[in-house]
Amino acid sequence: MRVMALCILASVVTFTALAAENPIQGNWRGRFVGGGWESRTLTAQVIATSNVNYRVQFFVGNEEADPVKLVITGQRPNDEAVTAEFSGQVRVDGVLYEVTATAENEDMTGQFAGDGATIPFEMRKIYIIPPTLGAEPPEGAIVLFDGTNAEENWQRHPLVWNMVGGGAMEVSRSNLVTKYEHGSGRLHVEFLCPLMANATGQGRANSGVYVHGRYEVQVLDSFGDDPADNLCGGIYRIAAPIQMASLPPEEWQTYDIDFTAPKFDDSGQKVENARITVVHNGVLIHDDVELPNCTAGGVSDQEVAEGVLMLQDHGDRVRFRNIWFLPSED
Repeated sequence: MRVMALCILASVVTFTALAAENPIQGNWRGRFVGGGWESRTLTAQVIATSNVNYRVQFFVGNEEADPVKLVITGQRPNDEAVTAEFSGQVRVDGVLYEVTATAENEDMTGQFAGDGATIPFEMRKIYIIPPTLGAEPPEGAIVLFDGTNAEENWQRHPLVWNMVGGGAMEVSRSNLVTKYEHGSGRLHVEFLCPLMANATGQGRANSGVYVHGRYEVQVLDSFGDDPADNLCGGIYRIAAPIQMASLPPEEWQTYDIDFTAPKFDDSGQKVENARITVVHNGVLIHDDVELPNCTAGGVSDQEVAEGVLMLQDHGDRVRFRNIWFLPSED
């Protein structure tokens, strides 16, 4: 399984992109500075499992093999601290190593110690910028939300979502559906998952992008998780992502979705299933997947040739922005 921290399709910056509630969590990149491991690659994901606790996933690689995932844990002294201590045991090339590390704000130092050897490392927090973040609508696209036109293009069931800074709207007690109905084409959506460190599973920033109002691409804080059909990028009970591409909560993410609507004969019988390709943060996660039926929770379980776009309220304050749809020329 590839991880987003290793993706070369997106830009990487090392300055603070957001005033994060939890400065320790996120993607990290570094290097070994001794002990004979200088030629190996080193990245990490630090996942907040509560306001003060973490799961740390190191990825150690070389030219001959894919990176190996090594998991340890850590904590910070309180939920306002900008430092954290990590420790745990991992096995590399058959050798058991004790890993210790200290993170402060966006810098980390540590070491692997075992079998008489000490291998120090240093790391820096990075921010991965999806290649289509902020993408301008192409000619012919229908601009569904540009930060100003929610009243014009969206219907509320029953309440309008909150308008927040940066041209975004935030989930608030209702699903939101477009007045515009679409068939086949390309959909661009940007979303941000809030930090819900004390929640687990489906309780972490749950929402969804319902193409045609009927086929859900899951939105969830799944940073650091393995692929599953009920996690971010999943198509519930139909398809798990090919690979996970989730960024940490509090960072903007993108879906670029190519959708082929189902086809019907003159009597209204479906003759071809809908199909979907999804690129998440620049990473292909679904490749022309057939959609044999609607997923749960949409506007209807009856398939149609043209349908609305629905953004789901699941009780969590997920944000959306820069939403446009380019109809297919077919």
